[in-house]
Amino acid sequence: KENRVLNITYHSYWKNEENNFDVQPYCIKLFRQRWYMVARSTYPSYYEKGPHIYALDRINSLQAKDETFEMSKDWSADEFFEGCFGVIVGDVIKTEIVKLKVSAGQANYIRDLKMHESQEEIERNEEYSIFTYHLRPSFDFQQEILWNGEDMEVLEPIWLRKEIAGKIKKMWDKYSASL
Repeated sequence: KENRVLNITYHSYWKNEENNFDVQPYCIKLFRQRWYMVARSTYPSYYEKGPHIYALDRINSLQAKDETFEMSKDWSADEFFEGCFGVIVGDVIKTEIVKLKVSAGQANYIRDLKMHESQEEIERNEEYSIFTYHLRPSFDFQQEILWNGEDMEVLEPIWLRKEIAGKIKKMWDKYSASL
């Protein structure tokens, strides 16, 4: 709210190391009981890349500085996360229509607690429902599909169906080797 620069010490899971740097905080977001901060590093090479996502539980120290920054008038959290499921953003995966077939029992849960704000139920019968989503089917969304197990099937797009099938096959290979 005060547009103050923060100095943080952050522990990255990807590099398994701590780094200390300054960021310009833009907003926070809650996803799966974990808080995230969208912030822009003040270091020139990182600043040009735009805002990044930092998990608050991986910030080992945080100090508000006297230095302030000018928040961009055209930046919007809604636009930044547009089409996202979770906190993974970027231009690698484009927004598209995803069609899922969900068992009747699981569909009741999906109906009550939407997986995404774009969710629409386009077909419903005693055995299953078909839901569509307009989103970026990134890693977070793929994990949600896998979490639902045999109660959820990707119908479209075909590339996502193949991606999920490939992950299921790798899982099967791990389990079947010891049977």
